[in-house]
Amino acid sequence: MKKQSIWMAVVNAQETVVFSKGCQSQRKAESAIVKYLRKHEDFDGADFSDAYFWIGENDLRLDLMVFEIEAENFNDVQLHTGLLIQPPPDEKQLYRVVYAIDVVAGSALKAATVTYNIMTDPDSLAPVLEVIGQGGKVIKIDLSKNQ
Repeated sequence: MKKQSIWMAVVNAQETVVFSKGCQSQRKAESAIVKYLRKHEDFDGADFSDAYFWIGENDLRLDLMVFEIEAENFNDVQLHTGLLIQPPPDEKQLYRVVYAIDVVAGSALKAATVTYNIMTDPDSLAPVLEVIGQGGKVIKIDLSKNQ
């Protein structure tokens, strides 16, 4: 089987992946990073090469990476965009619990406040949570089924 390449676009902020995307070419990977920076970091440059100068000028702690990987078959490769959550540090019985909720609010602070109120309200329905254990194993738990 002919090997195919995937170009990965990755942005790290202080050793945490904040953006990653698999692309069909180096140019598309670079373009994906530029789009991310424009949307999330107020980048106003023209292209990928401008991004390096912009990061230095603004003293940002961002690492930009574009690299090629080979895949035997694209059907076996899952490409993701958006938020990536890392597993917890390698400590005994340590888990990372992910609570995701969509709320309508006028600001990020208001959205956080509304979410916290929902989380702490004893009359709220129990949520479905994703629990990440050692090695990145994800278990989905519906707490409403355990009540």
